[in-house]
Amino acid sequence: MTPMMTEEFRDQRVLKSFREISPTFSRLFAGYADWTKEAMDRFADYYDLTFRKAGTTLYAVPCAMPAFADTIDAEAYAEKVAKNLEYLIKVRKCRKIRYYCLTNELMCGDNWAWFVKGGKEEIFKKFYAALFHAFRRHDLDIRLLASDEAATTKPEKVYPFLDWIKDNMDDYVGAYCTHWYVYERRTDDLGLWNEYNAYFSNLVQRALSCKAKRYILGEYGFHPAGGKRGVMVDDVSYHLRQPETKEESVLAKCELGLAAMNQGAAACVDWSFVDYPDPFVIEDGDTPEERAAYEAGKCGYRLDTKYNKWGTFRWCSTDKDYSSYAELYAMGWLVKLFRKNATVLPCTFADPMLRGGAVINPDRSVSIALINRGPAKTVSVDCSSWKSRVDGTPALHQPLRRYVYEVGRVPYNAFNDLQPPAGTVTAKDGAFSVSLPAKSITFLTTDYEDRVPPVVTGIQLADGKLRWTAISDPLHRYYRVYKDGKQIASTVATGLPVPGMKPEDAKRFAIKSVDKWNNAR
Repeated sequence: MTPMMTEEFRDQRVLKSFREISPTFSRLFAGYADWTKEAMDRFADYYDLTFRKAGTTLYAVPCAMPAFADTIDAEAYAEKVAKNLEYLIKVRKCRKIRYYCLTNELMCGDNWAWFVKGGKEEIFKKFYAALFHAFRRHDLDIRLLASDEAATTKPEKVYPFLDWIKDNMDDYVGAYCTHWYVYERRTDDLGLWNEYNAYFSNLVQRALSCKAKRYILGEYGFHPAGGKRGVMVDDVSYHLRQPETKEESVLAKCELGLAAMNQGAAACVDWSFVDYPDPFVIEDGDTPEERAAYEAGKCGYRLDTKYNKWGTFRWCSTDKDYSSYAELYAMGWLVKLFRKNATVLPCTFADPMLRGGAVINPDRSVSIALINRGPAKTVSVDCSSWKSRVDGTPALHQPLRRYVYEVGRVPYNAFNDLQPPAGTVTAKDGAFSVSLPAKSITFLTTDYEDRVPPVVTGIQLADGKLRWTAISDPLHRYYRVYKDGKQIASTVATGLPVPGMKPEDAKRFAIKSVDKWNNAR
């Protein structure tokens, strides 16, 4: 969708927030059989701006298969998909496309649920066999996921079809995958934590029983009751339907992801990074914006208009509202600090109001998330058993930085910058104590360095635009722009429109570089 974005929205919100968070695993709509070269090149340009810089592993899925898959030559279809992915991976060097699924959410929707209606499992298997062999003919190191099913009110509904796939398609499947959206439950329901853990333990064990395959949680969240369908598909997140609990719903969403991680999920995906644009009218045309909207909205044979609001921040072009939702300041840190290929540490909680998780990342940094659903309290954490898997040394080798999301005091930022640290905590003799605010999630991490980024130079002002020299620091993520000591923007660009300003006003501006650990100068 990047060609649909204004320069301001792309540089100051989308790319800026993506690089600040730098997710190490992502699900995206991609890998269409009917992709044009123009659309693939546009995808590769987007990949260069985002996933390449973050080293993000990608799981690609077309939003929907053609409506009548039994009328399609599976071998020919698979060959088109493989050729398109080969172009992206071998020519455009999008090498982090590591997983692929045939279609989205078999248990719900209209055309994409076709395979679970009327006993069409064998057709599903036929397409997977065709894709499996096509990927190998083209020497593509891509694992097939199955089945990308969506579990809603009754998560056990996914088990029968998943078991059928396990018994009949395991030779083709590289990892097992489902979604889970919690329907008709309140996000302050404290019993959900135990339900999450039991459900994900079941799914992980089912996957492991299939020649030790991994399980991936491909989408998750809380879905409100009362979504409307018709002329406009109204698909919005829980917190927009129940705004009175929107800040607390963030805690429930973090719990869901942490439960999947604790039970052994290989990866978890929050839907989604940013809202769909508003308005979002799918119409082909001659401009790059119209072409991009048509390709993005089509999503593989899906042509209805959609009001989709699941992001961590808004995309309202009509009134330029790109502000953040509350969950950016919790989910953002969860994604940033809990990275791929980490070792999950054992966590138990005597207090039923506490839950969370911890990991040792591949760089030996430790990240901890502690969710307190009750009143404010001080807790003691015994980490004496946490050792590096490399050499057995204690994991906590430096003080832990502390970041806090508090339901009663969400740290909203006008430029969607993540909140700064709230001090440090030091472990002594394998333990530490930390104060947890009421209804909050506290992140503690050794994933940082106390460093001073390089000074931004070359600041000048001409023709109503402020410009500066790009920072060469490999740890740089984005810039903060100040006028008369007050922040006016965050951006990945090296320029900012400042209409009405004269060249001699350049001295009123200051630019700070922000690095991967959110140090700024």
